[in-house]
Amino acid sequence: MRPGFIPVSDSRISAPVVLVIDECLGEQHLQHLQSSLHAFVDSLPPTTRVGVILYSRTISVYDFGERSVASADVLHGEKSPTAEDLKSLIHGLGIYLSPIREALPVVNSIISSLRPYKLDIREPSRDRCLGAAVEVAMAIIRGPSAEITGGVVKRVGGNSRIIVCAGGPNTYGPGSVPHSLTHPNYPHLEKTALKWMDNLGRKAQRHDIVIDILCAGTCPVRVPILQPLAKASGGVLVLHDDFGEAFGVNLQRASNRASGARGLLEIRCADDILITQVIGPGEEAHVDTYETFKNDSALYIQMPSVEESQSFAISMETKRDIKTDYVYFQFSVQYANVYQANISRVITVRLPTTDSISQHLASVQDDVAAVLVAKRTLLRATTAAEAVSMRSNLDERIKDIALRFGPPLTKSNMHRFPKELSLLSEHLFHLRRGPLLGGIVGHEDERLVYRNLFLNASFDLSLRMVAPRCLMHKEGGTFEELPAYDLALQSDSALVLDHGTDIFIWLGAELAADEARCAAALAACRTLAEELSEIRFPAPRILAFREGSSQGRYLVSRLIPAHKDPPYEQEARFPQLRSLTVDQRTKLKSSFIHFDDPSFLEWMQSLKVGPPEPS
Repeated sequence: MRPGFIPVSDSRISAPVVLVIDECLGEQHLQHLQSSLHAFVDSLPPTTRVGVILYSRTISVYDFGERSVASADVLHGEKSPTAEDLKSLIHGLGIYLSPIREALPVVNSIISSLRPYKLDIREPSRDRCLGAAVEVAMAIIRGPSAEITGGVVKRVGGNSRIIVCAGGPNTYGPGSVPHSLTHPNYPHLEKTALKWMDNLGRKAQRHDIVIDILCAGTCPVRVPILQPLAKASGGVLVLHDDFGEAFGVNLQRASNRASGARGLLEIRCADDILITQVIGPGEEAHVDTYETFKNDSALYIQMPSVEESQSFAISMETKRDIKTDYVYFQFSVQYANVYQANISRVITVRLPTTDSISQHLASVQDDVAAVLVAKRTLLRATTAAEAVSMRSNLDERIKDIALRFGPPLTKSNMHRFPKELSLLSEHLFHLRRGPLLGGIVGHEDERLVYRNLFLNASFDLSLRMVAPRCLMHKEGGTFEELPAYDLALQSDSALVLDHGTDIFIWLGAELAADEARCAAALAACRTLAEELSEIRFPAPRILAFREGSSQGRYLVSRLIPAHKDPPYEQEARFPQLRSLTVDQRTKLKSSFIHFDDPSFLEWMQSLKVGPPEPS
């Protein structure tokens, strides 16, 4: 697009970051938020332009022109800002976006000047005009050029970012819902708010602005209302326990991740193949290509942002029997990167065909198949009731695969699940029990956030969110990867369980009794957890706890309960048991508490399906 243009890091200056901060926080939450914000602004590249906006019942837009004091222009939050409001703001003398190398002292003074909420009003009932605050942030990013060019904003490199730091729901002004769910007109007001938020997110996307919403604290934020705003703009919504370490890490990763703008994905395939579904961070676009392709059957997907942390899952069917030896697929991606360069990538794939079932089964990648099944399933699990229904749907899928591809069992009309897909069956068992479909996450808002993250996530993160990875610490600081079974809960060991959005460190009671060994193991486990999640966005929550603690349930509930299975089955599926002494085996067996959750083998037997032979 620009011959002779040489990308340099300073060109990132053209894509600013605006912080939109909840002003209704209590003292403890505010202290944690201030610490995270100070660390965040100190970590920004010196050329990054930043803006700071606070919102409660009003909107405070901070002016970096005042070097000695935290100064702000204040707008009402009851309704969307008018053209007159924005004109006086944008064309005034205030400086609302400034390179952090010049504005850092002022930004730090603004953060330090924040004060806790003083009125005696419960957290969920406090007035928060989040929607109007985001509108003002968008106007500041667009600047006077929007008016000069008749509403067509000038193009900048990559996506600008609005990062909302929210501690409660949007309850005041445009896009808001009443404080109380029992409000007589709540369903109608909720529907109106959803539509308004979606429209605002789409408007942001048209102007290359991505909105990330980072929520924290114990106050419900009404995720269904906020989710459309983040999703339509190409951003994410993340829930945190508090405004502490994990929140601060996600602030930094949200602003630093490279994000291309104006993305377009084209999918072309052989005439024998029909694309039935595309799941991921985009929606179908209608592109006129008649001048280029006279008969173009490509599917076009518009992408609000283009990031390494995203992926698409594509479902296809055959229209008819395929007579050729190969089938061809082509994927083309076009986007503008952060350096304002237009990037095109084309991937062409040739896959062989076969009429042999055994060859077909051998070619299936269990990890990929599990993620594809999970994404199709989660797309339909939008409520708690539908999640229960989708667990039954997975059961039927297991039975169907066994009936079509599994060998029949002797002296029975049952079929054994095919050995070639044994890992797939375990992954689907994890899926139906875990946070995406199961009952181990307490609140429906949390499940909704998990589902939306999962449907757009990269393959690696998607796989970990379906099937946790279990690693046992060994002497010398090395780690052994084990099946994610509860048989790994050995008191003299330390475990790291990576479940995508959460990483858990478990310290056995015997190990914890030896302070020196425990400290060394814990340090090694923390280092591993940080390495596993170094480039992951959102950054996972990392929790460490000891055997017998109440937090231990986080890890135990994510492991397959195999302690009730026959010993020969345990050894076949968890070979590490063979290295234990008789005393260690006895001690491990006596450490388990009885509960009703079925093991993987019991689940398969309940479906009248023979478990797959251990690989």
